[in-house]
Amino acid sequence: MERMEKLHNIKGLYAITPDERNLSILKSKVESSIKGGAKLVQYRSKILSKNDQKQQAEEIKKICNYYKIPLIINDDIELCSILDADGVHLGENDGNLEKARLILGPAKIVGVSCYNLIDRVQISQDMGATYIALGACFHSATKPNAPIASVDLIASVLKDFQVPLVAIGGITLENIDLIINEGVECCAVINSLFKSRDIEGTAKLFSSLLEKRNYDR
Repeated sequence: MERMEKLHNIKGLYAITPDERNLSILKSKVESSIKGGAKLVQYRSKILSKNDQKQQAEEIKKICNYYKIPLIINDDIELCSILDADGVHLGENDGNLEKARLILGPAKIVGVSCYNLIDRVQISQDMGATYIALGACFHSATKPNAPIASVDLIASVLKDFQVPLVAIGGITLENIDLIINEGVECCAVINSLFKSRDIEGTAKLFSSLLEKRNYDR
């Protein structure tokens, strides 16, 4: 099935922020990932209060605005609206896509976690998701109990659906080729990127692999 042209270009390295209480360290890590070629950034924190999340997200948004990189807010439609961020990413229990569109409007990015559920992919596409995320593709340290979205499943979704697909979960420089070879154009990464000693260099390696795939396509 031919893939639809979208308002937003969901391709390349998608950097998802790690849990980090120190704002200066977090800002440095995010900027390094962008300098290395990250095309989207998602602000995600599971350890901070709402107020602290807002403070961090405001500062990350300044960096993203400077580099003209979209900032996606994880799990929080209200925070996305308050900050006028570029979009929101919704998990299973984070509010529905219809509500996000009503609050944020038609131009914002709304991504939806679909795990390994084909029915959820279909519903998300039908309701106008900007992209869907499948995973964990491999064992994930961030979500060790996450269901696995097999390479075969990813290939099937790419073939049968038009909505842009983001692969997520346990993706490393060593295994990314397994999903790139199936046609994946965008990969979301946390640990393999932000736990690296050289975040910018690692981002460049991820980006070069994804850009080669997108160039060859």
